[in-house]
Amino acid sequence: MTELLPGIFEIELTSDQGVTREIHIFLIQGKPGERSLMIDTGYRKQNCLKKMEEILEKLGISFDRLDVFLTHKHHDHTGLAAVYESRGARLFMNPEENRHPYDCLYYNHERGKDSGNSQYEVLRSVGVTPEGTPEVWEMFMEIRRRVESNRGWEYEVPEFHSLPVTGGQLFSYGDYCFEAVPLRGHTYGQMGLLDRKKKLLFSGDQIIDGIVPIVGTTYEGDHLLEAYFRSLDQLMHQYGDCLLIPAHGDPIRDVRRVAERIVFSYLDKADMIKRILDHSGRKMTVREVACTAYGMRGIPEDTDEFVKLKMVMSKTFSCLEYLLDEDFVIRTERNGTYYWQSAMI
Repeated sequence: MTELLPGIFEIELTSDQGVTREIHIFLIQGKPGERSLMIDTGYRKQNCLKKMEEILEKLGISFDRLDVFLTHKHHDHTGLAAVYESRGARLFMNPEENRHPYDCLYYNHERGKDSGNSQYEVLRSVGVTPEGTPEVWEMFMEIRRRVESNRGWEYEVPEFHSLPVTGGQLFSYGDYCFEAVPLRGHTYGQMGLLDRKKKLLFSGDQIIDGIVPIVGTTYEGDHLLEAYFRSLDQLMHQYGDCLLIPAHGDPIRDVRRVAERIVFSYLDKADMIKRILDHSGRKMTVREVACTAYGMRGIPEDTDEFVKLKMVMSKTFSCLEYLLDEDFVIRTERNGTYYWQSAMI
């Protein structure tokens, strides 16, 4: 644990599973008798829970006096949310993070929503079907069986209940007064925390130096990549003089440099996808385009390749929808599967 800024403590948590193996959790200590704030929770790992228990005890923060602001609903940010809730902590999250009952990347539990049928629909839409790609389909079904039988999956998000957060909502702790800021792009409902007076922004996974955050959706109409570009432009022009503190990597002062690199990377990938469709001369599914664009096998060889396929299909879908909005590609649908082709044909 290090004191990143006066009254703001940074804790690094690690995991031996998944693509992202480290995350920074932040604690803002409240004044005597007041509540304290934690930003995100980290992985659902016993070693992470034990470390956080020790730090909370050292700082004199009890769970029943703790508020947890969840930037977005990914496993590395909400893995321990259900545990903290069970011990009396209050959780806050934008309810738009529950916009879809099934996410191709992560397994989200939410009571009252049928993620099973949604999973079948989402997989079919990207070209993963029991009849067309049985081996890949079975990989997804095995993960589903593991989740349903409580055998665990590193990208699973256990169910929890949270209080709703909206843009502009204020959170005051210690000497800081934060305003909730929408950061759509990495996910549909990601939120950050901004202290305008101190020019400080906790930015979740929206912008990371040295990494291109995934813009992950497989749902028609989310227009997530376009929203991401707008958000990065806002970060550059409205919060360019702020210190941005991401959940991964180092704090960012040169916001423009990092944001422009991310935008260029996505535009470059979108251009590559456009050229793939231009030269293929045929209709392709999201899975087919993703495997071609990222040089992947049609059937993943191991778990790591399977996880990568889940990610690149989501990124490819976002790029394809962006190209569709710009009239570079055409989308058709047959038996629940989307097919994409060049608008030049």
